[in-house]
Amino acid sequence: MRKTPLLSALVCLLVFALVAPAAGAASSNRAKRDEVRRRRAKLALQLNAAKASDRQLAQAVAALDAQVNTQSAATQAAESAAGAADVALTQAEARLEATTGRISKLREQLARRAVSAYMRPAGETVIEVLDSRDLGEVSRRATMLRRVASNDREVLDQLHAAQQDETTQRETMTQARQLAQERRGAARARLNELTDAQVQQRRVRAKLDARIRDYTQEANDVAALEGDLSARIRADDARLAAQQSGASVGGSDKVSGAGLIWPVRGPINSGFGMRWGRMHQGIDIGAGTGTPIHAAKAGTVTFAGTMSGYGNVVVITHSGGLSTLYAHQSRIAVSGGAVSQGQVIGYVGTTGHSTGPHLHFETRIDGTPQNPLRYLP
Repeated sequence: MRKTPLLSALVCLLVFALVAPAAGAASSNRAKRDEVRRRRAKLALQLNAAKASDRQLAQAVAALDAQVNTQSAATQAAESAAGAADVALTQAEARLEATTGRISKLREQLARRAVSAYMRPAGETVIEVLDSRDLGEVSRRATMLRRVASNDREVLDQLHAAQQDETTQRETMTQARQLAQERRGAARARLNELTDAQVQQRRVRAKLDARIRDYTQEANDVAALEGDLSARIRADDARLAAQQSGASVGGSDKVSGAGLIWPVRGPINSGFGMRWGRMHQGIDIGAGTGTPIHAAKAGTVTFAGTMSGYGNVVVITHSGGLSTLYAHQSRIAVSGGAVSQGQVIGYVGTTGHSTGPHLHFETRIDGTPQNPLRYLP
């Protein structure tokens, strides 16, 4: 039947109505991706600048650490010198005190002799000498008295000399101790100054490291977002191409060159690639809870059960090292054995790590994840 102009116009309008939303979505995602890329480039510059500052700060901290170590050794030496000066001064004071005590005792003895001589005149002393039994005894007593008086004077002179020397030594040691204490105080002050600077620089570096971690995390998030947007763009392009060819994603039982069909009908909510800082090893196809899931290709069910973040999952092994995975199912419809292409193997759900009902679909070659869009029609 020949198409009328009106019918041709309606067909064109219908095709435009189907294609325009996909084209608009692709354009919007590209604009978002361009913005994300600009943000990523800016973050890269900020991160490089922060890392350069961090390296310079690390060098400064290392130099300051060396200064602190050197000053700590100098302070320890000053502490030891001050301690030695304290000990030497204490010993000198003890010697001076002992000498002063001996001088005091000798002075007391001399004073007692002087009082005795005053109370007992020289005549009585002569009488005592005359009372001696013989002249030899008189001579010995006289000699002894002279020697005692002479020894007392000599010892007193020696003690006075020692007192003067020890006084001078005490004054010298007092000055030495004062100088050692001043040096110790200056060393402590310098060490405290360096330690405070060290703490401040470490605090600044810690803040800079935290900023670098934030930049790195944000850069990873932006990279993941860029990957997600790129996947969405590829999905939008695929939908657009399918709509332009008169088909829709998952909308027919058309078999791809790899021999696969779409397991469910619905939009691709998240594509294959980096997402949120980690690899998204499949595609997420939006569909309502309970939507039947079909085997993309005939094969053998090698796993049907619960698997970590996948929730309820079915894995089918096909020929040529190919395997397909169907995750987050609300209910599994197979337990094992052979399945045919298009056979219902389960139903869409949101089990495992999932933010909403969808089918997470993976294709693997010899266990290595591959982009499913390369194998689907």
